[in-house]
Amino acid sequence: MNRIRWQLDPRGCIRAWGPGAAAFFRLPAEQVLGKPCAEVVRGTDGFGRPLCGRCPVLREIKYGAYQASTALSCGGKRLRCQGFAHGDIHIELKPESQRDSSEVLASLSWAVRKLTDEPERFFQTLQVFLAGLRKNLGMEAAELFLADPQERYLVLTAYDGVHREAFMEKPWFAWGEGYPGLVALGHRALVTHDLATDARYLRQKVKKLGYKTYVCYPLELPQGLIGVLNLASRDPQIDDEALLEQLSLMGPMLAASLYMVLTRLGERGLLSIAAALRQGHESQGLEAFLAQATTLSRASCVRLVLQDGRNLSQGRCEAPECPHVQQCPVWQGKVRGVKVGLEPCPHTAEGRLRYCLPLWSGGSVVGVQQFHFARTPQPPSQAVAPILWLERLGAEALWPHSEQAEKESPLLEIHTLGGLQVRRRGELLSAKAFGRRQAYTLLKLLLAHRGQTLSKEELCECLWPGEDPRETQRRLHVLMHGLRQALETDPTQPQIVLREGEGYRFAPQVRYFLDLERFEALLHEGDGLEGTAALERYREALALYKGDFLADEPYADWAELERSYLRERAVGTLFRVAQIAEALHLVHEAQSAYRRILTLDPWREEAYHALIGTMVLSGQEFEARSLFAQYRARMEREGLPVSPELAHLVHMSA
Repeated sequence: MNRIRWQLDPRGCIRAWGPGAAAFFRLPAEQVLGKPCAEVVRGTDGFGRPLCGRCPVLREIKYGAYQASTALSCGGKRLRCQGFAHGDIHIELKPESQRDSSEVLASLSWAVRKLTDEPERFFQTLQVFLAGLRKNLGMEAAELFLADPQERYLVLTAYDGVHREAFMEKPWFAWGEGYPGLVALGHRALVTHDLATDARYLRQKVKKLGYKTYVCYPLELPQGLIGVLNLASRDPQIDDEALLEQLSLMGPMLAASLYMVLTRLGERGLLSIAAALRQGHESQGLEAFLAQATTLSRASCVRLVLQDGRNLSQGRCEAPECPHVQQCPVWQGKVRGVKVGLEPCPHTAEGRLRYCLPLWSGGSVVGVQQFHFARTPQPPSQAVAPILWLERLGAEALWPHSEQAEKESPLLEIHTLGGLQVRRRGELLSAKAFGRRQAYTLLKLLLAHRGQTLSKEELCECLWPGEDPRETQRRLHVLMHGLRQALETDPTQPQIVLREGEGYRFAPQVRYFLDLERFEALLHEGDGLEGTAALERYREALALYKGDFLADEPYADWAELERSYLRERAVGTLFRVAQIAEALHLVHEAQSAYRRILTLDPWREEAYHALIGTMVLSGQEFEARSLFAQYRARMEREGLPVSPELAHLVHMSA
């Protein structure tokens, strides 16, 4: 049977009539061409009322959607009318229950066309695509988190589904934090059918609503990760294998399309900037740079403060300038916000909705940007990651990364907490950059024993346990060569991994950053302070703790000692943060600290006591009972006794 298809012009009149449509309606093309679609189809809704005269498909497309569908009855059959817009409107009728894997790919294909032709509808097109994907896969919620180009954050860019407020509880995650961060770190999908007991999932409101199935899927590119796609349902019986199969088909295409559109937008702005710079008009280049960011974000006002002290603006900036901008943590590459779900600004709790974002050039922050909004974006964080992608090319043209800045910035930036990430002169190195994957493992070994010299025999035994040392030492030389090729400026004169006697040691003689060294330094500073001063140091340190030390080597015995030590340091610091926060009446921060302790150590009973105690005191009796139920189920499942004191505390609050 031929598929029932036809085409409409933008006014809704039939322009092309397929053989399947001619057979189904028993009308040849010459009788329908030029006529209004509603006049020919004459479909009705579920109550028998005329539907085509007020066609929902044409209405949605008129308002800018690239696709729309509606159920209708036609010729005594219950059907679904699906429309896609690209110049003309392409219509197809099919049985209402008929859905197959090709629909997701078809929807994505049309979305890419829309994004390419009308990039200014970026957010609307993503919203329409997510809505179609969610419905096609039978899920209740769908989310798209985009990564920033520096791969430090994942920010909620599009959402479709019910219980919007619950999913907005936390619209951004640091690399290695929560489901999105863990997927970004490991480049592997995460799936659960028992969300309530999974401590890695950090949105408590979603758990309380009874969501069971959650799928978090990485959107990968050859050069890295551009985002993650999440699907959620309260049905624990969802076939996750079928979901993952669908996502594996459309994921690479979606990732490539997002990168293409964001890069194309950036290139378009770059051309305007380059034209102004060629004519010697730097001010016009700056105006073009701010204008494209303002247009994409739909902000009412954008302010930019540069390192050299210049203060620029675009739009109607009615809010006063921030007096704390020079002390802003955004200069360290962090993202902040006011009333938009991002990590809150430490200086301003009230005022107009805004993002505070770093402006990167190469590996350095050259400015702080404030995006003010008259209306709340939906989701509130939607424009954060696209802005950073949009600006990366223009910023490099306007503020080239100078040789002096390159000398002052660390040659190496190494993150180990949550998994290994290595940047050389600001560029993220993948495992492939080290030649052989075991060269990457060799670096992890040396980092786990930093400050120590490991003999060749020790290294070989860790890398190839039980094998002939004469064979493995030859392999070790090959790995060391690959490691130095990736890290060293001049591999023939090593300055990072040094040869000492018959062994090797990680002992950089160049400027470098190692997150765990900074983590411990900040904790040491905080331990010598009190009150808010201590809290600031601890917050900065805990922001670095994105997960266990070398979490991408979960079964490596040689990493376990350092991993356990650093985890215990983090847990102890979180207890102190909670105590200081309670003393300062920062109840929400105290509860967040206790929750994070339970994420790191789900068996820490004193954290359950403290968290439930703060909930009871602050009138959150329902939340306290819900948390106690999770605790009791966990203990009973392992055959462990339930604390009678904790049970009594919850009982007294009932």
